[in-house]
Amino acid sequence: MKVFITGATGYVGHQLALKLASQHYSVQALVRDTSSANLPNHMNITVFEGDICDYNSILKAMKGCVYVFHTAAYTNLKCKSIDNFYNCNVVGTENILQAALELKVKKVIYTSTLSVFGPSYKEVPITEEQPRLTSYANDYELTKAMSEEAVLNYTKKGLSCVILNLTRVYGPGLSTFSNGVNKLITMIAKNDVLVVPSRFNITSNYVFIDDVIDAHLLAIQSGKSGEKYIIGGENLNYDELFKRIKSFTKSKIKILKVNYDLVKNSLFLSSKIFGLSTITPKVLDAIFTNRSASSQKAIAQLSYKITPFNKGLHQTINFLSK
Repeated sequence: MKVFITGATGYVGHQLALKLASQHYSVQALVRDTSSANLPNHMNITVFEGDICDYNSILKAMKGCVYVFHTAAYTNLKCKSIDNFYNCNVVGTENILQAALELKVKKVIYTSTLSVFGPSYKEVPITEEQPRLTSYANDYELTKAMSEEAVLNYTKKGLSCVILNLTRVYGPGLSTFSNGVNKLITMIAKNDVLVVPSRFNITSNYVFIDDVIDAHLLAIQSGKSGEKYIIGGENLNYDELFKRIKSFTKSKIKILKVNYDLVKNSLFLSSKIFGLSTITPKVLDAIFTNRSASSQKAIAQLSYKITPFNKGLHQTINFLSK
């Protein structure tokens, strides 16, 4: 059976392409750079050169496919131009949807993010029914929400679509811009001192990469068209997260907590005066926002299962230490 995938050179898409190929799907991957070192290598994967903003290249690569997995997205919060976000996340998604409709694809699985829901409120985990309580914090959140609207609009045209809202993904796989949890694990394992903002009570949800991939496969069989499913794991605040990583890596690192507003103002000044943009204030705010979440809907409707964080962390540390 042929399936089409975007984002195969990214963290989630790469793992998903290999999993599909290992289960004897014939995977047709659309990529911009066919010489990329991040291409998934498997006899059941065929690479097509193209771009999600190029409709004809999508049609060529998607032809004959039964299912579509759209994982590609523009995620660089340091980018100051909304055009990059809009073209990839909105225009590109609409192109994928239109091609899938034209080619009579059976189902589209759209990979989105928990951040479209905004922050979690106090101690209440985010669910699929939560209305957004704040304005969009950055262009990534805005354009991903817009792309979700496009997906839902296409379901009204008769295209079967399922949306998966991922929380913070960690685990073995490619080292990419958006894989911050793995980078944090490496920093704690290898450094003697780490300076961090003082908001250690911030809670986020962490999901193991294998669970994310399994959820995409489950969505093929059990996902209901027009529905969203939060794909997550355990909720942890930063204090507990750092303690667990330190314990599992046997790290002796010293964590120096610095006032959050002082760090944020320093980042603002460094970007304005020195042109430095390793981490911007927007990126910092995105990292330090409460995003506890519940995956009960996915568990009930998709038979989704969660890997305990300690188990996933152990596997991740083993992978990163190689």
